[in-house]
Amino acid sequence: MIWLLTAAVVLGGALIAAQGPIYARMAGLLGPVQTAMLAFALGAAALALLLGASGGALPRRAALAEVPVWAWAGGLIGVYVVLVSMAAVPRLGVARYMVFVILGPLAAGAAYDRWGAFGMVPRDLSAANVAGLVLVALGAGLVMWR
Repeated sequence: MIWLLTAAVVLGGALIAAQGPIYARMAGLLGPVQTAMLAFALGAAALALLLGASGGALPRRAALAEVPVWAWAGGLIGVYVVLVSMAAVPRLGVARYMVFVILGPLAAGAAYDRWGAFGMVPRDLSAANVAGLVLVALGAGLVMWR
């Protein structure tokens, strides 16, 4: 089962790499905000179909009221990422864009783990963790070097 989950994650990463060029092409034809709106509308429609097919229900008002205010930023973060990809991918290329898409979450994830951000349990960073982040940052620099 773990190999199936790992394969799904690898496929997800490959699809993330495909999003940038797809959105950039659409944005060239439709405009960036229009492209983001259509992408999120399609995503919402797909989720509505999945919810209906699985017999799930929309969250109740009482449950929504318990969600921390900061948690609602998730959708806005998605909009930011999509809009940035449309501007960055044509200028940086897919590989360079993805290196920084990987570096950003790794560095932020280490900080979130260290300080227990967003209600997570704080975790210490080992020397190996820090060395790995430094190596990724150096790799990002090499990718940018011409």
